[in-house]
Amino acid sequence: MKIAIRADGGCNIGMGHIMRTLVLAKELSKTNEVFYICRTDRPLSEKYKKGIDKIKDEGFTVKTIREDSVLLDISAIKVELLITDSYDVDSIYFDDTKSIFPKTAYIDDMNFCNYNVDFLINQNINACDLNYSIDKKTKLLLGSKYVMLREEFRNAPEKFIKEKPQDIMITVGGADPYHVTEQILDYVKHMSYNFHVIVGPSFSNNNFKIYKSENTYFYCNANMYDIMKKCDVAISACGSTLYELAACSVPALGIIIADNQQGIAHKMSDLGAIKCVGWYNKLSKDTFLKDFNNLCNSYILRKEISNKAKKIVDGKGVYRIVQELTKKE
Repeated sequence: MKIAIRADGGCNIGMGHIMRTLVLAKELSKTNEVFYICRTDRPLSEKYKKGIDKIKDEGFTVKTIREDSVLLDISAIKVELLITDSYDVDSIYFDDTKSIFPKTAYIDDMNFCNYNVDFLINQNINACDLNYSIDKKTKLLLGSKYVMLREEFRNAPEKFIKEKPQDIMITVGGADPYHVTEQILDYVKHMSYNFHVIVGPSFSNNNFKIYKSENTYFYCNANMYDIMKKCDVAISACGSTLYELAACSVPALGIIIADNQQGIAHKMSDLGAIKCVGWYNKLSKDTFLKDFNNLCNSYILRKEISNKAKKIVDGKGVYRIVQELTKKE
């Protein structure tokens, strides 16, 4: 089957769309022809460049379309299945692409319009709580059984929970436009833990020199799996990284950084699979440190969160999605 994935990533867009579709693309490409469709501006700016570069680095071809002529340019591309992962779409986009391509799929987070697609995919744990407006023939692939984990996370062993944590991971995603990483580092800079700080590929204007110390380590192009294996606690944005942490049984303190993280954060918090501290811009130092210290100082709490988180994902989500997308009628 010839399959195109329509996604963008870069500065002010976020790399999450690229990263999760790459998991799907790699699995699909084992038995299908897969390439990407990405928007570009003229000249190509950092708005889109980092996403395109990442896709190419992973070995996939990219066909470019103009950012102001998406539907016109996409109509000239011939594939059997179009998979879209973008917030910059609407009901018109879905109606038009459904008329152009034999099969269409959309990877959703927000439930913001009518979805005229053959497959609607939402890997988030709160997806089954949403009331989707869809065609009666649309196949729904909803919930954490469809989480698209990278291969190294699919068979992660259960973590040994230490009595006293030593290593703390800090990660807010591929981009940090609100400088949340610096905010957290300012809160914890006098603490004696080892802090492992992820500097995402789309970070900009962040000056970490003032936070360098003998117990603070910074990682660009990080091996997330290795760091999660090492760390006893994570401070994380409430995006898809929470599922990787869950697969690795790492107890996490979650911070909401974007609208599409709210449902995930509240659902996982209600299930006891994370401790959510709320929105980054409403967070006070005293409140954050109270929750952080409670988690670090309670072996029982960390063990409970670790056990509950591990049950959320089984590592088979991407296989289930591929099976549905490529199933012959």
